[in-house]
Amino acid sequence: MPDIANKRVLVTGAAGFIGTRLLARLVDDGARVFALDRGPVANTRIERAFCGDIADANALRTAVRESAPDVVFHLAASLVRSSELLAFRHAIEANLLVTLSLVEAMQAECVDARLIAMGTSEEYGTAPCPFDEGERESPVSAYSLSKLAMTRMLETLSRVQGLPVTIIRPSLAYGPGQRPNMFVPALIAAILEGREFPTTPGEQTRDFVYVDDLVDALVRASVSGAALGRVINIGSGDAVRICDLATTVERLAGVSGLVKLGAIPYRAGEQMEYSVDSSLARELIGWSATTPLEEGLRRTIDAARSEA
Repeated sequence: MPDIANKRVLVTGAAGFIGTRLLARLVDDGARVFALDRGPVANTRIERAFCGDIADANALRTAVRESAPDVVFHLAASLVRSSELLAFRHAIEANLLVTLSLVEAMQAECVDARLIAMGTSEEYGTAPCPFDEGERESPVSAYSLSKLAMTRMLETLSRVQGLPVTIIRPSLAYGPGQRPNMFVPALIAAILEGREFPTTPGEQTRDFVYVDDLVDALVRASVSGAALGRVINIGSGDAVRICDLATTVERLAGVSGLVKLGAIPYRAGEQMEYSVDSSLARELIGWSATTPLEEGLRRTIDAARSEA
């Protein structure tokens, strides 16, 4: 498989959890890296960071024009998981229309770049597990609906205009540097601080993928001709019960009794199964997850301890 060395690369959402790890990987791989984010980008080894909101058409066009990328990794998104009616308008504007603006900027600046867009396995919603790229999706929130709309738009542009795009649909990413309000970092923080962590009975299963494995999939997709025009699931292939994950974190942290299983009820409509079929990723980009959950959790716990 060809590599990404010496390619000019633009990453949107570069200051986020996944974007930060992607920047480091791309620099290590020898790419010429440019970043776009409205917040500060910590990586000092990239060629340039553009500070601006991706919803600002002028800022977006400037970043595309001046980076002149061979590859664009589009990670920027609004994570509005509400099902309130107003949330749908916001999510459509932030996740669908902004993506359209990015494609327009690329075309306006005559940039024939490969586009790697970040979707989500949440697009499948209540569809049967394991989620397969060929099944009909059933989104349940503003976020998942807007991401599915983005996917369908990019697939259409690939068919009718030849847009060189791949959509990556990851399962639940985790690892060092994740926002503290997400389940895994919130759990780890509570345990390391000696606080009780109330949760549901935890019988629901979830598919967690370590962030560096996801980054590897993004890079592989960007240099694979077979991935053009395709939607590709990225997951560990090993769903785990939430209760088992919680007790594993306790054991790795050397404590017990802080996780209070059953202290809160399941949410209305709680999805009890959540896993993805990643066989297409193996076929098209030669990818499979290499970080076992326990090892990924250990790294995440160690990182949280070092930052405390």
